[in-house]
Amino acid sequence: MSQPSPARDSFRWIILALITLSHIIGAAAQYGINTLAPFYQEELGLSRAQVGLFFSAFYLAMAGASFGAGWLADRWGVRNTTLQGHFFVGICIITAAAAPSFAWAFASFFLAGLGYSFFNPASTIGVMAWFHRDERATAMGTKQTGVPGGGVLAAVLAPSLVLIIGWRGALAALGVINVLFAFVFASSWREAPQDLDDSFEPESAASAEPAARIYRALLPVSVATAIYLVGQMVLITYVPLYLKDAMGFSAYWSSQALALTQGGAVIGRVGWGVVSDRLFGGRRKVVLLLIGSLSALLVTALSFLSRESSYYLLLPILFLAGVCLVGYQGVSYALIGEIAGKARTGAGLGMMITINAACATLGTPLFGYIVDRSGSYPVGGRVVAATLTVGILGLATLIREPRRTR
Repeated sequence: MSQPSPARDSFRWIILALITLSHIIGAAAQYGINTLAPFYQEELGLSRAQVGLFFSAFYLAMAGASFGAGWLADRWGVRNTTLQGHFFVGICIITAAAAPSFAWAFASFFLAGLGYSFFNPASTIGVMAWFHRDERATAMGTKQTGVPGGGVLAAVLAPSLVLIIGWRGALAALGVINVLFAFVFASSWREAPQDLDDSFEPESAASAEPAARIYRALLPVSVATAIYLVGQMVLITYVPLYLKDAMGFSAYWSSQALALTQGGAVIGRVGWGVVSDRLFGGRRKVVLLLIGSLSALLVTALSFLSRESSYYLLLPILFLAGVCLVGYQGVSYALIGEIAGKARTGAGLGMMITINAACATLGTPLFGYIVDRSGSYPVGGRVVAATLTVGILGLATLIREPRRTR
């Protein structure tokens, strides 16, 4: 006879909103680096390459520190980890606003990236603790919409502030918002009820497994999703150039078309979570395989389009590519948490982010090299589709999904 489902605390939706807001506030500081670049470039006497290095410094610091940040998050808990992350990011961004030179700003943005590395492991632990399995992927996807949401906030708020207080004031404001939100989060956070918090531990029996065995189990999904991330970064980075160079779009409309892909990403991050939780009964692997297969087909279709192709064909493909290739991460985060178990969720996610970022850092410029050498975006697109297929095969053959208990 099946046991009745335990009562669900409605406060979990407040927690999800708080976690999502945390991502929005943190990402606003991250994307402020690029949004404000046209304002600080001339004053600091920077080349385009130096401006690009600021974001790279932030991202590489975040990725490189993610495993350690996840390990700390498992020990400090969600409240303290998120408090430290927002406070440190805020102070470093304020410091960057006072930068007199490239070296000062570079160091400040690098250190801000170290602080940002705390957010994903902490928020994932929070979702795993507060949400049952049949809601987790939806919750993961929802909180991940905070990242593009932060980009929108930075794009709307920062340039408006420049008109009032200059670029230094605008950048400092993004830092101050993070410092203040650190204490708002800490005072608002509430730990999950013990019966609910314990509910995901038996699903993978992870607490009884040696750490080394858990990390070996996480390695295949980390590598496979790293291939997905390479496709995602290639899509986001090169779509504007592809549309301008290969499809004859103006620079303005090439950039606007990317917003269509980002819009698809927001829908995908929530939508695929619902598909995993509701349509597939909490299974993650099959949904990731479906997303990968659709992504490979969409990238292949994109590679066969030409200047004569209809906008009514091109634009839906770009939108759906965003839904699939940029929208998968909520499901993958849920799978990582369920494989790692409660005690190692932070470290497991940190491990995945580190591997993902390393592959994306190498794979994204490699795509550009292939296009430069071949003189053809279609060739590069087909290489990406073939690489995605390798990731799909790895997911299908090497990953064993945790046993479901309810």
